[in-house]
Amino acid sequence: MTTVAQSGGAVVPAQSHVPAGRPLWSLLEDAFVDEGAEHLTVHGRWGAIEIADTSPLVREALHRMSLGPVALENISALHENFVRWKTGSGPCLVWRKLKNTLDQLGGCLVPSLGLDDGAGPILSVVAVTRDAVFGLPHISADQPVTMRRGTEIERLNGDQALACAGQQYQVILHNAPATEIAKWLLDTETTVASVAEALHLEKALVSDVVAYLAGAGLVVTARR
Repeated sequence: MTTVAQSGGAVVPAQSHVPAGRPLWSLLEDAFVDEGAEHLTVHGRWGAIEIADTSPLVREALHRMSLGPVALENISALHENFVRWKTGSGPCLVWRKLKNTLDQLGGCLVPSLGLDDGAGPILSVVAVTRDAVFGLPHISADQPVTMRRGTEIERLNGDQALACAGQQYQVILHNAPATEIAKWLLDTETTVASVAEALHLEKALVSDVVAYLAGAGLVVTARR
């Protein structure tokens, strides 16, 4: 599949980025799960979402996500499939089916990025519209990128957050190096490789952060 650009250079995730870091998932703080023997419903600020797949895997994933940002690969029934997705080493239909179900949650789903140190997320992507669906676009290390015009860093509940009027998401910058990478992108048109060199960071880590910011619509590709 090819990558398609939206107006303004935003990237629609057709060719997906697979994080080198640790992807985490949670529900919005005001969302909760209502489950019965034959139904599964997520209630959030934009109303109720009926989940068609009421399998034990989906129930377990939603339960864990309601507790805060979690690594879904820790679910035993998902682990092997998740590893195959991360490493590109084989089919991962179970993971893809679960991800398609999670996408039905729209703005109630909060994707986050963590490091392998298990210390929690360095950034979280929080929707401001009901119909937001998050994806991670692939951006090559030498592709020029910049922050979308109008994007600013604001204070939000004690954290720093990237926001831009009219976009479906804001990004909470919990910890370094996400904050440093975001500030660097605010200042100039650059590339993943250049940011990694300037900030003395692993290229894979910078690529992860840029992909999450691009998936939120805040980083856009620049014409060469």
